[in-house]
Amino acid sequence: MISYVQRQQNVLKYYEMSAAIDERDKKEVPGWKSRLRNLRQVYSAVLSLAGLVIVLLGLLSFPEYENPSILLLLLFFAIATQSTMTYLVGGNVSVSVSGAISFAIVGLYGPVAAGMAAAIAELGLWLLSLRPNNRDWNHEVERLGVNGGIHGVSIFLAGLVFVWLRNRLGTDSFVIEGVPWVIGAIVGDQVNFWLLSIIIYLANGVRPKEVWRENRWAIPMNVLVMSIGGGMITLAVSQFGLLGLAIFVLPIILSAYSFRVTVNNAKQQMEKLEDMVTLRTQALADANHKLEELHKEKDSFLAVLTHDMRTPLTSIRGYGSIMKDRELTRDQQVKIAKVILNSQDTLLEIVNNILELEKLQSGVPILLESSNFDLALLVKNTAESLETQALEKQITLSYDQIPSPIMVTADMSKIRRVILNLISNALKYTPESGLVSVRTDVSGRFAVFQVEDNGYGIPADELPYIFDRYSRVKGHRHLAIGTGLGLAIVKSLIEAHGGEITVQSEENVGSTFTFKLPITQTHQKSE
Repeated sequence: MISYVQRQQNVLKYYEMSAAIDERDKKEVPGWKSRLRNLRQVYSAVLSLAGLVIVLLGLLSFPEYENPSILLLLLFFAIATQSTMTYLVGGNVSVSVSGAISFAIVGLYGPVAAGMAAAIAELGLWLLSLRPNNRDWNHEVERLGVNGGIHGVSIFLAGLVFVWLRNRLGTDSFVIEGVPWVIGAIVGDQVNFWLLSIIIYLANGVRPKEVWRENRWAIPMNVLVMSIGGGMITLAVSQFGLLGLAIFVLPIILSAYSFRVTVNNAKQQMEKLEDMVTLRTQALADANHKLEELHKEKDSFLAVLTHDMRTPLTSIRGYGSIMKDRELTRDQQVKIAKVILNSQDTLLEIVNNILELEKLQSGVPILLESSNFDLALLVKNTAESLETQALEKQITLSYDQIPSPIMVTADMSKIRRVILNLISNALKYTPESGLVSVRTDVSGRFAVFQVEDNGYGIPADELPYIFDRYSRVKGHRHLAIGTGLGLAIVKSLIEAHGGEITVQSEENVGSTFTFKLPITQTHQKSE
């Protein structure tokens, strides 16, 4: 027997807001809200007093009841079942069976005892709903008094109607005997509802009709639980005494507790599920955000790629047409061939960067064809290959012409690519007549390569992102062709060798790129 009692939730909500309402009304100019607050306080006092009177009358009459031990047990069970009131997962509907036990006492001990049991049963729920912190004892006591008054008065009046109808109709048949139970339950349900609706209206101005429309669906369930449940408990106790109480009531209470535990577990599972859904939703949102960023990066990259490839292609096409259509001197042919080859090298670098990026994004580890070689000699040879590029801008390219051997074990082609990229970048972003210095050295267990220039430098706010894919200094994009992939690939290649790369730069002063690679054990021993 389970009753869906949304009104009990309304009582708790009402008292949770009542303290704030009182404080707010005290600050407002006296008006209808202030009058409602005063009426609420009076109404609460009347309900509390009525409940207290019913409880006192019941206690005073306690010695006169037949089998007071059964009444005491029923009173205990009423408190126990009221304390098992369970709020369903939605939180707006509560479930309780205490009404059936309180109404059953009407048939056994009369309206006063039933009203007393209903009022005292509220004590269990009140104790469970007390807040551990920030207690406002005035409102807590008022809440207990009002709840006890509402339930005590409603059951008491339902009991009076029940007794009057049973005396008038008699108990000649099962059907006739059931009429007082049903009508008494209806009276108790409606008295309970209207007493509560009035205090809700006095608290926040919600009209009783609106509350009734919202809660009328619960009336049939409340009536059935009170009438059938109360009648069956009365029958069981009157026929079998304590045995009937044990056989019929205890299973109800245990079922109520079991139901409460089940619902609470369901709530916990729902909360966990909501947390999981929240996490998954956030993860999906993050993934979508990353996807959007990748799309933006792709669009940006394609825009840069289109622009950067158009320039060398245009040069190749233009100079190719000149060579086809005109008679050129040997010097002119050499000059045009040099431009075409430089454009071809630029395109080849772009294609190589794209292919290398594809490998990095696939997640496949970088394959290294390691060998033992002289890093200092590799740096010298690579720098020599870029002297022509330096001469075109009248840049002084400084490097050790006769370097001391520095042996490392690494993939020589990939390290050459790293060195070529770093020196080439230094030449690209250094103005004419500038200086680019290349050095190799040994520091502890590491071989150190360093390229320093007195070029344009990198702004401080862009420096942390210089090794990111597609990252290019905004103010330098007009200075040289590039995809923004070179330094990202350089960093990946150095880290694949167990090394590290760093940069120091100051705008309009210059930049210094440094990478370190572990030196071979044979080189350490030779030192």
